[in-house]
Amino acid sequence: MTAVEQVALPDGRSVWMVFGHALARQVLGDTRLSNDTGAMGDKAPLAGLPATVRDIVAQDMLNNDPPQHTRLRKLVAHRFTGRSTSAMRPVVKEIAERLLDDMDAPGEIDLVVEYARPLPTLVLGSMIGIPDADCPDVQRWSDVFVSEVLLASDSLLDATKSLLDYISELARRKRREPGEDLISELVTAKLSDDELSATVFVLLIAGQTATTQLIAQALYLLLTNPEQLDAVRADMMLLGGAVDEALRLNPPLRMTAFRMARESLLLGATEVPAGEIVLCSLPSANTDPAKFVDRHRFDVRRASNQHLSFGFGIHRCLGASLARMEAETAIGALLRRHPELRITTPVEELPWVEMAIARKLMSLPVHLSS
Repeated sequence: MTAVEQVALPDGRSVWMVFGHALARQVLGDTRLSNDTGAMGDKAPLAGLPATVRDIVAQDMLNNDPPQHTRLRKLVAHRFTGRSTSAMRPVVKEIAERLLDDMDAPGEIDLVVEYARPLPTLVLGSMIGIPDADCPDVQRWSDVFVSEVLLASDSLLDATKSLLDYISELARRKRREPGEDLISELVTAKLSDDELSATVFVLLIAGQTATTQLIAQALYLLLTNPEQLDAVRADMMLLGGAVDEALRLNPPLRMTAFRMARESLLLGATEVPAGEIVLCSLPSANTDPAKFVDRHRFDVRRASNQHLSFGFGIHRCLGASLARMEAETAIGALLRRHPELRITTPVEELPWVEMAIARKLMSLPVHLSS
């Protein structure tokens, strides 16, 4: 496959897809490509939704360029620093242990449904200010959005509107009764109502389904590579390497955000006209033989694992440290409590769903041990 090719999205639109690590990294840092979805017209990812909904989502940090991007990111960045992430570790551990308590009896459980799926929403909920009772609804709306974001379906519209409406109502509550959470901070910032909703919306979308899949697929890779699992059990310091290898081999999102060429530009040997949409294939970048030795091997000791699953440049995933910490904490807690954990379904029968932007493991049945 050439370095840059035109490909069709599920809705039939044509975009330019970049393959390979070096070129993807170049594209992600190229200021000639704009993230401003408001300027993309019918080429924007949510172009099929009504303007009343699309225009709100377009006001988040991911879908804008500096200085708008810089201003919005700065308002929440302090919650995702290394120090803030470290301070969240006891919260994540408590949530993980609570979920493990709920399924703490020898027998078969589904790690995706009962563990990997609820944990990130509960973590984000504690940070943002979402009551635990509301987390299942927030989780469901987010899952639908990620699954159908390029389809402009009725279910996508319903989920997007429901999540935006929920955020607006939560902000109204926090204005009346503020707490120590992020949304209470944001209601006092110089944000319009739509900017606030969009900011919380993108944090929820980015921080739930993708982290669920990171946890689930890291566990899948460990449980199907027993020598690597044994290495991690013997030295839990290798958990970070296991998580990064899962990110490299099975990126939770398979492509980067939409970027539009501000001008005609040469990518590799291919000229991309002005106004065209450019995406990067993360599986291709993360298994590029020019960058990764033994590229398809799951190796928890891999050195200098420079995968691009969190992106690169000014739009690099704000929650990268938090997602890594959640995965390490959740997997570590599970392995310590259940040393003889094993998959109970033939690996070839595990249910995967292939989507344009993600490959999701829907179920991971395992036998727990005391």
